[in-house]
Amino acid sequence: MASKDSLDIRKLQARGVIGYVNNDADIALRLKYVGTGSVTSVTVTTATDITMVTSDGGTDAYTWSAYTTLGALADKINADGIFEAKILDGLRADSTATSIFIDGAITASVNESNETVWDMKWDTSGAARLTYRLTYDRTFGKDAKLKDGHRVTLMQIKTSLTCGGGADANALKIYECAPAHRGSTETLISQRTPTTGSAETITWASGEVGITAKDGNDLVIKVTDGTSLAATDFIEIVGVVE
Repeated sequence: MASKDSLDIRKLQARGVIGYVNNDADIALRLKYVGTGSVTSVTVTTATDITMVTSDGGTDAYTWSAYTTLGALADKINADGIFEAKILDGLRADSTATSIFIDGAITASVNESNETVWDMKWDTSGAARLTYRLTYDRTFGKDAKLKDGHRVTLMQIKTSLTCGGGADANALKIYECAPAHRGSTETLISQRTPTTGSAETITWASGEVGITAKDGNDLVIKVTDGTSLAATDFIEIVGVVE
């Protein structure tokens, strides 16, 4: 159990955060090269696989047919040890079906911790979903023990959605996700039917309270539709990390 001093310090260091995802922006899988050579390319062929070409690993192709969920895909990439894979705006249980990721070569970028990463993103029109993960660490910089000393609270969700054929019942869901060393469980804790055709702001107790995850856990906010989402749609969240 954390000491009173550590809890007081955590509270004092709490900060508000805003998360936002729109068309083709939510990150299914973030990759960091941990090999000893260099990266030639990381390419998604949306119908079949993601392929990494490196100087030390050669060519590694991970097919959707072999790794049918995002969790299975991440686990295999991590086991091979050429890249480290982290699920961000998604769930381990999410399918890696045909035509739901952005097609083509992934351009490397530098994240907020100055790490070079490759982000495999959802294709919003193909997947008909928008997802955002509220977490203490969207990078690779925090180890499990450190992250276990922190928590996140979701205070507000704002959406602007145009769902094809109308909003599906209970299609806006909130999951609490535990890390791998505590079983990687993903628990549905809230669901509701989203508003379509106009913006909606969701709070709890008039904004006085939020949804707080257990220490070290993340909260994943996910909107799906059985038909389509518009290119102008977005999810914006307001949270507290401490």
